[in-house]
Amino acid sequence: MRTISKLLVMVVFLLVISSNYSCEDLTCNGLGTLSVENTSHSTVQKLMINGVNYGTLDPGETKETELNPGTYKWQLVGISGGVGCSEATAIVAECETCSFKCGG
Repeated sequence: MRTISKLLVMVVFLLVISSNYSCEDLTCNGLGTLSVENTSHSTVQKLMINGVNYGTLDPGETKETELNPGTYKWQLVGISGGVGCSEATAIVAECETCSFKCGG
């Protein structure tokens, strides 16, 4: 009986501790995510965030970039004959995803 009581106390303790944390809290590390999808059918585009190249996106591809919370200027620039998209502002919040689509 005493062993069962100890086990029950341990289980309740673990449940209380685990209820104070969510998976998102443990995985975001204080960062947010900027998600940009290239909806173009034929244009490879370069992702620029605050003037820095974060790589390219093939047509139909989505790129997710983890960033510190804050305000960012982003733009897709066509590099295979397309025009890309105008610069836009994204407000990235901690542990959340800010999503955009561009098909220039």
